[in-house]
Amino acid sequence: MLRRHFDNFLTKLIDWWFRVATIERFLIGTGVGLLIAIFGGVPLILEFLRFALGALPEGVVRFEAALETIDVLIFGVALLLIAAGLAFAAARFVGEAQARSKLRNIVIEARGLRDDDGNPLADKVAKHQKGTVVPVLLDLRNRLDGQVIAPERALQEITSMHRSVLQNKKDGDRADLRTIYGGLTSVPYTFLTGVLLDDEGSIITYDWDRAQEAWRKIEGPDDGAQFHVDGVEAIGGAPEVVLATAFSYPIQDDDLATTFDLPRIRLNLDGMSSDGHWSQQKQNRLAQEFLEVVKNLAGKGVKRLHLVLAAPNSVVFTFGRRYDKRNLPEIVVYQYERGEPVAYPWGVSMPVADLDEAKVVYVG
Repeated sequence: MLRRHFDNFLTKLIDWWFRVATIERFLIGTGVGLLIAIFGGVPLILEFLRFALGALPEGVVRFEAALETIDVLIFGVALLLIAAGLAFAAARFVGEAQARSKLRNIVIEARGLRDDDGNPLADKVAKHQKGTVVPVLLDLRNRLDGQVIAPERALQEITSMHRSVLQNKKDGDRADLRTIYGGLTSVPYTFLTGVLLDDEGSIITYDWDRAQEAWRKIEGPDDGAQFHVDGVEAIGGAPEVVLATAFSYPIQDDDLATTFDLPRIRLNLDGMSSDGHWSQQKQNRLAQEFLEVVKNLAGKGVKRLHLVLAAPNSVVFTFGRRYDKRNLPEIVVYQYERGEPVAYPWGVSMPVADLDEAKVVYVG
């Protein structure tokens, strides 16, 4: 037990030593060096000479006597340097603590696909981000029967979450606020969350790493994968089209046929994978590619998009954030139900293109 506490103390001491500024480290190091010199270095050399020679030469004796007269002065200077270094370090620590106390991390965690409450995103953020953590939980599960919450009620919960975020942002300087999002919810809910949070500035995004069973920040390198676009030239003058966007899994024609009788445009990602989304740069770039396709469709007269999107949660969120609320067509984002007679039974019409609020759209 004592060994573990000592090792923990030593680790924190080493970490603190290499975090202090150069001036603080210089002052403390110089002071300690002087103390070692007057209590260890020179006295040890003189004792070695006594042992080797039997007696010190007269000149060395006079030097030793002179040195003893200035030891007190050197000792005082050493203590002064150490005290100054510690004072600078303490001032820096207090300043950083005050700065951290101003910082607030608004952590939005959306739950809808996992039944347990383990590994809260707020706990993960608290370990890696400076400042106070303000958790905002968006729970879209129905705990009474274990089913996903009813779509209409889910939209109300998402809207309430957005209001809560806005209220938290009113309580402090925006420069001291950081918004963080992570979730596991159905595609329409996640896309809507992104649309609503579009105007909240820079957002740090996390996703659930199924292999590690832990939250993981989206921050890896861009692998350069691109979308292949097919079907744009064949839509004619259709006012409504289906946009099937496959990022992580293929979207089957048979599933689309159970729901839609509209022209189809496909976006298929090179080497699609459920584990190829850990780069925010890649997500932003692909979201822009997606928007360019939508702009092209709008230029061809499309007024309403029916979006079927197979992608990880963070990608869906990023695409929702990037969707232009004013200049792009109406968009309905659909929920996929595997093995059902109607594979896409309902969707959410997003509050874009002059629509004031999100609405649930049922098929049939």
